[in-house]
Amino acid sequence: MDCIDKILEFYNNKEILKYREIKIRLGKILIELMNQLNEPGNLIRVQNCLILMINLFFDIEYPDYLHIQGKSINELSEGELKIVYDLLRSELNNCSTN
Repeated sequence: MDCIDKILEFYNNKEILKYREIKIRLGKILIELMNQLNEPGNLIRVQNCLILMINLFFDIEYPDYLHIQGKSINELSEGELKIVYDLLRSELNNCSTN
């Protein structure tokens, strides 16, 4: 089972688990993730799993360090909106060609 599936399954069942069991399971998932870091090409996947765990199981104010950066979409000028849309369009075009 993929780490994301394990984390989501565990999160969905956390209400019926005791605090000690939650800590033990989180520890086991962390150990498994750290072991996967030794395998080539797993860095981004492990990083994504860690971010998911942090957002689901830990009481944090912001999901990542970029959350409070930048402007709201409503605060952008027409020129800035055009730049954002052009960037998003080019990213989506790059994704569809890969």
